[in-house]
Amino acid sequence: MERVSLCRVGCAGTFGVAAGRRLCAVALGICLCLGLSLLLAGTAHALGARDGVNRVGLHILNEWEEHSGARIAIYVWYPTVRPERSVFLDPYAISAAREGKPEEGKFPVILLSHASAESGLSHHDSAEFLVRKGFIVVAPTHPGDNYLDTSRIYTEHQVTDRPYHLQLALDAVQAHPEIGPVADMSNVGVIGYGTGAAAAMLLAGAMPDTEGLRSYCTKAKPDDPYCSDWAHARLALFMNKTAEELQPAGGRPWHDPRVKCVALLAPAYGMLFNAQGVASMQVPSILIEAERDAMNWPELHAQYLRTLLPEKTSYFILSDATSFTLHAICSERMRTNYPAVCRDSEKVDRKAVHKAVNDILLRFFGKKLQGKVLSE
Repeated sequence: MERVSLCRVGCAGTFGVAAGRRLCAVALGICLCLGLSLLLAGTAHALGARDGVNRVGLHILNEWEEHSGARIAIYVWYPTVRPERSVFLDPYAISAAREGKPEEGKFPVILLSHASAESGLSHHDSAEFLVRKGFIVVAPTHPGDNYLDTSRIYTEHQVTDRPYHLQLALDAVQAHPEIGPVADMSNVGVIGYGTGAAAAMLLAGAMPDTEGLRSYCTKAKPDDPYCSDWAHARLALFMNKTAEELQPAGGRPWHDPRVKCVALLAPAYGMLFNAQGVASMQVPSILIEAERDAMNWPELHAQYLRTLLPEKTSYFILSDATSFTLHAICSERMRTNYPAVCRDSEKVDRKAVHKAVNDILLRFFGKKLQGKVLSE
């Protein structure tokens, strides 16, 4: 891995590109580790296409888990013809046209799976950004693993139920009388934050193996969250199950052939995967590490997954960032009520991080889902 340090800026090279062709570009205080093709794309398409900026619409749909009856709130952002308004959805202030009429056309769909103990609104700023660039973004709040209900954290259901929630969300959008006709279901991508990254891998065809869970704490640091007495006790039932005993929720396979590409951000549960299980994941992917992630230590999650994914996978490091840095920009209300989520080190500018991450996501999904293959 090639790493450059410029004022505490980290850079990891893109896999599969000879060292002489690896190029790094510094953007807004973060070194974006771009391979040659991405850098050329940047010269022709700096900071995203400006061939039309869409207004953002928002529908909130509901589905229910068949096996538990739990409600799944699904936030659907999409291009709309109506003007945006300020909308307060506690504790978030967002800009959107609630239930506005969709723009005409066909828009690729991006599923978004939030990090643990968050919600479908936790990354609303990135969702809004991608909608303005021509995507539909669908983000369910995962039952049992959100800021109001953490009953499934460190159980098998925290991971294995998520693909089912994402599939239900995708089905709900497809069936919606207004959004369904403009949603391009032949072009679906997934963004997974934290535990959402594990869900994205399952949707893309990877298979879990609990052997890594059983040996994880022998390699971990003493303060690793997975190895606390409380977490370890909850994980005990999970780690003693074989891959064959892990059954997808709702009877549906985890793998969904509609998924064409995935972005994995500050991934969790890296130890659930091995080379054999990841080999069945045959879609393009990118991987973004939060260097100071204390919830999912990069050495045992992001960096480990990097060794399993194909060499052509692009890998990025966000210097000094934590997993919370990837959470939406905090309002004053958020900073007051959820200070831990809003706290970054003095070396981190969260707005700059989000601008850089959004650019990475736009380049990746623009190429893989919109077919915008950019040239010199």
